[in-house]
Amino acid sequence: MISFRTKLVVLISVLVTVSQLTTGFVISRQSEEALCEQNDRIAMAMARNISKISTKSFLSRDLASLYEQVKLAMLEQNVLFVKIVDLDNRIIMSETLSEVGAMLSFSSENLSSPVAPGELILDGSSAKIVEPVVLSGETLGHVILGYSHVEIRVAILALKKKILTTLLIGLSGAIFIAVLITGMITAPLMKLEAAAARIASGKFDLTKPARKQGDEFYLLSQTMYDMAKRLESLVYNDPLTGVYNRLLLNSRLREELARSNRYNWPLAMLMIDIDHFKKINDTYGHLVGDEMLLACTRIFSEHIREEDCLARFGGEEFVVLAPNMTSDNAMLLAERIRQAVVDEHFISSQDTGVIRMTVSIGVSLYPAHARTENELIATADQALYSAKTSGRNRAILFSRYSGS
Repeated sequence: MISFRTKLVVLISVLVTVSQLTTGFVISRQSEEALCEQNDRIAMAMARNISKISTKSFLSRDLASLYEQVKLAMLEQNVLFVKIVDLDNRIIMSETLSEVGAMLSFSSENLSSPVAPGELILDGSSAKIVEPVVLSGETLGHVILGYSHVEIRVAILALKKKILTTLLIGLSGAIFIAVLITGMITAPLMKLEAAAARIASGKFDLTKPARKQGDEFYLLSQTMYDMAKRLESLVYNDPLTGVYNRLLLNSRLREELARSNRYNWPLAMLMIDIDHFKKINDTYGHLVGDEMLLACTRIFSEHIREEDCLARFGGEEFVVLAPNMTSDNAMLLAERIRQAVVDEHFISSQDTGVIRMTVSIGVSLYPAHARTENELIATADQALYSAKTSGRNRAILFSRYSGS
């Protein structure tokens, strides 16, 4: 499959080649026409001058004077022949003296037919001018001057070769510039493609693009970056509370377990359940229940460390991952959270008055209580179940010996 960059290079090269070929053709064509027209004007002026000067010599049959005029004309570079004929087409004077007195032979002079006065006749790379010899309004004969366009054609051929050389140089330059331009265009596009691939694979850790004023690719990159952050929020964050959801919790749990193994430190999991939350929904409605979830989330967030991970496990259950935390410290954290909820006087915007809540917390540690992520979740859930069956509003550390 041909890449976009290759297509762009080929397209630019073709456009440059076509434009140069067209320009070269127009220049050579116009140059040839201009040179031929100039050559025609010179030949016409020369034939007219010979006609005027030769009038008296023509009447007197002063062949010497006529021959001088013919020799002067033949000195011109492009003149092929000069013939002065009478009305019967008998040659009075020619560049070839042996033709004097003979009838004009059109085939011998490359003339295919009798000529008309004042006529310009083109014949391939040559042409001829017919100019009348006039005295007092009476035509006495004609001056026939033949000249060549061969040198013009040679000059035009040389010009075309120069144009071709210029075309090749221009094409090389066009390819080089096209590669640079396409590189400037495709490099940001390839970065955007790589960013899109990361987003498609569920990885949203894109680097914020450096600001470049007026750069359309910066605007596109910024849009993709914003989109990635928005998608990350939609995919990994709970839409109500804004904390991580179960999907990201699973990912963070795997990362923290790997880090625990690498650095040989414990990982604590706190599973928190809001006591009798269904009663709050049934009594005050789900809008108030949502406000209570948000309030509890705020309390949990205020008491954990920056490196800890808070996620909504489902419904009214939340999980805190606390890396490098011993069982004693994990229980202290759980107690601080539990006591903060107990001490909070929750106020709803629905004018329900003060609402009091409590939470139950189950605590488990890796590797002391579990060897895998599923076991860690299961042991924390068992500890939570023990806290709830023991009267709620308490934190319990998992212990396999107590059967909890």
